[in-house]
Amino acid sequence: MKRFSVIAAAGLLIAGCASSPPGSGPRPQPQRAPQPNGQTQPLPPSQRPQQVPAERGGASTARQSQRQARPQQPAPPQTAAEVSSPAVMSLMGRADTLASSGHMDDAAATLERALDLEPRNPFIYQRLAAVRLAQGEAGQAEQLANKSNSVAGDNPFVEADNWELIAEARKAAGDTRGADAASTKAVNYQRSTSQYSQ
Repeated sequence: MKRFSVIAAAGLLIAGCASSPPGSGPRPQPQRAPQPNGQTQPLPPSQRPQQVPAERGGASTARQSQRQARPQQPAPPQTAAEVSSPAVMSLMGRADTLASSGHMDDAAATLERALDLEPRNPFIYQRLAAVRLAQGEAGQAEQLANKSNSVAGDNPFVEADNWELIAEARKAAGDTRGADAASTKAVNYQRSTSQYSQ
């Protein structure tokens, strides 16, 4: 009799497992979404996949949707080649060659010809400011760097370099305080370029 009750109990247990509704028994562990390059999540947030895994929710989902809502701004031009015509690039290359061989007057004249072609190109003013500074004309170098800033269109890459030039020009002119203020501005613009780094 005892043996019969043990067999009956085991049969009931097996039948109960077989007839239990789907999902009520033990489930396999959910698989994690594969990470890029086989990595398992020590990636910085900006490099993680945009999909939110099923086990996450609540605050994480809200943070993810906020991140997706913010549009990525395109980076402004960082080099003259990105905004200059081939003719201007040719003149700038010639000016660099002349300046590196010590022919500063010729380099400045070549850059002024480039300005005739593209008078709103901030990179030409910037190069001319550097040439004037090398010629010892600190006041003119500062004016040209300021002009470059005025046509740069809120480009922190250009403005950071211009403020460094202005700091050097002021230092050369003996304006230590002004040089420090310009250096601070250069650092601030340099920091603001990090928003475009990936």
